[in-house]
Amino acid sequence: MATELVDAFRCLLLEAKPVGTERVAVRQAAGRVASRDVRSPHPVPHFRRSAMDGYVVWSEDVADTAPDRPVRLRITGRVRMGEPPGEGPARGEAWAIPTGGAVPEHGDRVIPIEQVRREDDVLVVTDVPTKPHVAEPGEEIRPGALLIADGEVIRPGAVGALVACGLGEVEVYRKPQVALIVTGDELVEPDVSPEPGRVRNTNGPTLASELEAIGCEVHTLGIVPDRPEELHDTFRRVLTGPCDVVLTTGGVSVGTQDRVPRTWLEVGVRRVVGRIDLKPGGPFFAGRAGPKWVIGLSGSPAACLTTYHLLVRPLLLRLAGHRRIVRPVVSARLRTPLRRGADRMRALWARVGGEPPEVEILEEDGVLCGVARANGLVLLRPGTPSLRPGSRVPVLCLDRPEDRAELETPPALPAPLVVGVVGASGSGKTAVIEGLLRRFRAWGIEAAAIKHAAHGFDLDRPGSDSDRMARAQARAVLVAGPDELFVRIAAAPSVDRLVEVLAEVGAHLGRPPQVILVEGFSHPGRPVILVGAGKGTADSPSYTLAAFEAREPAQWEAALDDLAARVRSWMDGGD
Repeated sequence: MATELVDAFRCLLLEAKPVGTERVAVRQAAGRVASRDVRSPHPVPHFRRSAMDGYVVWSEDVADTAPDRPVRLRITGRVRMGEPPGEGPARGEAWAIPTGGAVPEHGDRVIPIEQVRREDDVLVVTDVPTKPHVAEPGEEIRPGALLIADGEVIRPGAVGALVACGLGEVEVYRKPQVALIVTGDELVEPDVSPEPGRVRNTNGPTLASELEAIGCEVHTLGIVPDRPEELHDTFRRVLTGPCDVVLTTGGVSVGTQDRVPRTWLEVGVRRVVGRIDLKPGGPFFAGRAGPKWVIGLSGSPAACLTTYHLLVRPLLLRLAGHRRIVRPVVSARLRTPLRRGADRMRALWARVGGEPPEVEILEEDGVLCGVARANGLVLLRPGTPSLRPGSRVPVLCLDRPEDRAELETPPALPAPLVVGVVGASGSGKTAVIEGLLRRFRAWGIEAAAIKHAAHGFDLDRPGSDSDRMARAQARAVLVAGPDELFVRIAAAPSVDRLVEVLAEVGAHLGRPPQVILVEGFSHPGRPVILVGAGKGTADSPSYTLAAFEAREPAQWEAALDDLAARVRSWMDGGD
């Protein structure tokens, strides 16, 4: 029985521990993961420094200085950059000092050069700043300050701090050593022109690039045929080697030539996770042989890389000591329809971008082309229906750094069916919407409505509290009563934005609308109901209904029954 994706993730990470630690030179530490907290052993800098170009003086000598009572001090020396501070000025004297120079033993403040006047070897002081302009030891790094926390990636900026503290080495988690094996009788090396029936080995170079990008040391062991004896010998031999992880592609499905899982079991590997309920990427094997990990991925490039990003990359990052091992999952708006639902967990290669984010499913140009262009994986839970444009789907962002420890697959939020209701004033548009809403309610269909008030409206009386808040230019005012609430927003939004707002509000309330009836506006690309023979915004309405006044009550109700059934068929994808 196949394992759910999130359950497989948790099973793998439950057993994943860092592969070990080592000490490396600080200059080689960038990009590595610290295996313990690193704190400053002493202050940086370790001496008092001048914060300004100026002169070192005694505070007592300049305490009574004023523009009409200047103080004159004899300049008797200077501080040079990079040299010990020296004795410093005596009382009644001053020493020149540059920014960053060591403050001498005598003297307790620096007067900036802009606030004094020099007359040969005499310093004339008419104004004394409040600040002493002397930086105490530890201005840049305090003693005991946390420089790097256990599990953090050492960034180039941290290398400078480590060097400043006099640290020559740092303890980091060891890079996982990964042996990469590609299986399959049909494969040839990338530089060989394949005959009919043979294909180039694309998984090997792709996975090697992925592994190197996250800091693994990769040992490529080439192509192994599907013959049992060669698989058996190769697997047994690699388990005696130095690698922490053995990663294979191909031979993990249920065909007669798919011998990889059973061969691993025969050489003593304990299975941790088997087949996953995922499309593509369901064929999978993960096991342990002592401290070593064994991972088997599908030979299909799209399936191989899907499972790599969802499961294998987080596992390898944890083995390398990382705490954050999962990339961001964002909610993005579908640009085009998704015509097939998901009977199992589905992962679709996609391009995501923009703010708020929008996503395009990459299917038209072929699988490998889609993988090449993709920067995201759309994750659809089992039971997700076909989705209209505007639906919100979770997307794992493949071009963003990891920022969390757990893999989550939130549900998709289907966009509601949006139906325009148009017609001349007085034709009965509101009566149509009212009648449809009553029927949808009886059927258990969540519905919402948008009313176009072309000449404005007076929702809240002038001078009320909410009116005063709105006139004070609040971005939005929400008025909450005991049984209902409304939001007043100063804007002229499009119908698309209004639909999004209604859908989001409904989702937050736990009842997202399945259909939204929009009176007025324009409705390109959406079904439109034309009421009466008056004005309409659609050249070819999807449904035409005689005006309310032209029907007897019984005929009107029957017409509304027929219309409600038609709208319901549109919700189900019918014409």
